[in-house]
Amino acid sequence: MDVKAEIGRVYENLENDRVDKAAMICLRISRHFKDAFYFAVFLREMHPNTREFARLFMEEAGHLTEEAKKFIFNHSLEFWLDTHTSDFSTGTNEKGEEMNVLTFGVCEIDAQLVQCERHLSDMKVPSGMGEYDTAALTDEYSARKNQIRVKMTALQQTKQRIKTRCLGYASRIERELDSQIMSRSFLAQVQVEVNNYFKAHSEEVYNKLQKAAELLDVKHSEDASLLLVEIRRAIKAAADFFYKPRSDTVLCSDGKERRLGEEEYLNRLEEYISNILTKSSSRDLLLAEFTYLSCFARRLNDVASKGVHSEVTGHEAKQGLVGLYMFLYNVISRVEKVAS
Repeated sequence: MDVKAEIGRVYENLENDRVDKAAMICLRISRHFKDAFYFAVFLREMHPNTREFARLFMEEAGHLTEEAKKFIFNHSLEFWLDTHTSDFSTGTNEKGEEMNVLTFGVCEIDAQLVQCERHLSDMKVPSGMGEYDTAALTDEYSARKNQIRVKMTALQQTKQRIKTRCLGYASRIERELDSQIMSRSFLAQVQVEVNNYFKAHSEEVYNKLQKAAELLDVKHSEDASLLLVEIRRAIKAAADFFYKPRSDTVLCSDGKERRLGEEEYLNRLEEYISNILTKSSSRDLLLAEFTYLSCFARRLNDVASKGVHSEVTGHEAKQGLVGLYMFLYNVISRVEKVAS
């Protein structure tokens, strides 16, 4: 679904007073995003009959807990009542009780308004009637016309409330989409800057990052495991670039002696960060990011030791690549700042 285009159609239909069509599109958008609450809200507008609504809602809500279903069922009904409750009585029922809730669905409102207009135009006193009969019928028609006009006002009021709800929902979804686009734009910028840096400074790191990016569209757990293996190789290549392996024991910045050989690539990265940056809040933040990355890297080492057939989720794999790019982006930014 092209959600942006669908939101445009919502606005277009609202501008042309086609509220029923706008509500239908909002229903489709909420279903697309698995927005169960607003799906129920707009479904009630399409199907005000409680039994029919319940049947259709339960078909879509099978993945929800019973508690969630109950909450959505009750609160969507409250929304519907707020929308369809008029500020004044629209008549009386068979028991003589005042009625102020319009039970028409959004698709029926325009038809009801047309019918009301027709009734008003039909109420004309025939010519040739006696004076008293004309007066009596005029009074009767006047009362009935007033009642119809009250109903029309209530219908227009309800229609306007649904219109406002559609507009509010479409606007919210549009803001969320714009926010997501900005986030994706920032992540794309991060990826480009990191790739450009290593393309100029280390072909080895650049190639490892490109190989991992090629596996990003994971569909199976084996693909995810392969992606994690490539991320591990990219982390090691970055460590080799920033701090080459050493065969001797090194006195590290924290006063402890460590081996910083070929396999101790995480220790080498940490030592590089500690050496390149003076003690500051920015260094502490970068070290905190490294701590997260090192925990993830140890997870990658477990994957590597078990082979590519170990169970790994696609979400976990993608999270790892994003984390690596963010870490390298921040390292590069601080390195270039120090150099300048």
